[in-house]
Amino acid sequence: MLARWSYISTSRLDAIDIEECIRDIVTVSIPRNRSLEVTGSLLFTGRRFAQYLEGAPPAIEEIKAAILRDSRHGDVRTIASGEYAHRRFVTWSLAYAGPSHFVADIVERALSDALENGDEGIEALIQTMSEFSIHGRS
Repeated sequence: MLARWSYISTSRLDAIDIEECIRDIVTVSIPRNRSLEVTGSLLFTGRRFAQYLEGAPPAIEEIKAAILRDSRHGDVRTIASGEYAHRRFVTWSLAYAGPSHFVADIVERALSDALENGDEGIEALIQTMSEFSIHGRS
C-alpha cells in the first residue's frame, strides 16, 4: 500500500535569493525522492508551496519530518494524507514547473477548501499539479 501526503505552506524564502533557493530545493529533492522511490509534484506561487508526495509510508514520513523541520516553510498545513491505492505521478520523482502566479489562486482556494471541507478541496490542486507534470518541465 502507498501513502500520500499533501501540504500547503507559507514560504519563508528571502525574495532576493528566491530563485536560487527553489533551484536548491528541486536539485536536492529529485535524487532524494528517487532513492526513496517517492513520486510527486511541487508548485511554488512566490508566496506558498504546495506539494503532493506518494510512496512507501516510511519514506513519506521521512520526507514529511524533513519538511516540517525546514526553516524555508512556515505554517505547514496538511491537506491530504494517508493510504492511497495508486500513484498519480508515476514517472516523476518531483514534477516542478517553476514559480507560477497563475496557480496562486488555485493554491489559495485549495487551502481554504481543505481547511473548510477536508480532502474534498485538494482534487483541483492535484489535478493542476498533474497537468503541470505533463505539460511543464522538471
